[in-house]
Amino acid sequence: MTTPDGPLVSVIMPVYNGERFLGQAIESILDQSYKQLELIIINNGSTDNTATILETYAQKDRRITILFHPEPLGHAGEAASNLASRHAKGQYIAKLDADDVAVPNRIEKQVTFLEANPTIFLVGSYLELIDSQGNKVGVRRYPLTSEAIYSEFYLRFPVANPAIMYRNGVVAGDFYTLRHKSFTDDYYSLFVHLHNGLLFANLPEPLTLYRVHDSNTVFTNLRKKWMINLGVKKAFVHDFGYHPPWNHRIRIRLITLFINTLPEKMLVKFMNQARQLLNA
Repeated sequence: MTTPDGPLVSVIMPVYNGERFLGQAIESILDQSYKQLELIIINNGSTDNTATILETYAQKDRRITILFHPEPLGHAGEAASNLASRHAKGQYIAKLDADDVAVPNRIEKQVTFLEANPTIFLVGSYLELIDSQGNKVGVRRYPLTSEAIYSEFYLRFPVANPAIMYRNGVVAGDFYTLRHKSFTDDYYSLFVHLHNGLLFANLPEPLTLYRVHDSNTVFTNLRKKWMINLGVKKAFVHDFGYHPPWNHRIRIRLITLFINTLPEKMLVKFMNQARQLLNA
């Protein structure tokens, strides 16, 4: 789908000190098979070489818009994403993190799906896990239908936030509700949208390469973040009347036991194996 009259897609990319992988992330968007897009990158208070890299790419491609905030906005990039989305002109908004890579036909496939399914608000996909060198180390699969996604929200985050595309202008106000300064706002916010009646879907193929590395914010302070994550799950139940399947409750208890037993330095190494074992 490369016709010039296709709907504009706004890709938003928050970045904080992302010089190591930023170029690969930007190029994966500029090289998409779908050309009707703009790339809005918000430099979220970076102190490394990020600004120079962004300026170089912006001079090469007019589809790039650079925003700057002098200090990190926190909320694991969701506050910056809200700010970037206010500048989005596209009919659709897509997310990509500055250390990840979009496969060449990601945007095309997601646009095609949303155009063919006007009742679906948001579409994600599977993730291909890669290491810091770009080597493929696994695949993270997600439920496909809105009903199945909703059913799994207590067990895990059943949508890959760096791989989503959604319809611009449907949600009143900011897309992400900012509750916790460093973590889980995406998990909470997407649940609220789905609980409020917006329909989701996932495409059954990896359209984003998700990088697993030591500086990835998901893999730091794991024990503390898991307790925050449990608090969000409890909010689903107590604030929204969500009823998770009993076997999901048991799996969460097993994961909690696992996290509380292993030394912190071992959690990153074994976390993905445990998630695969427990299907979470």
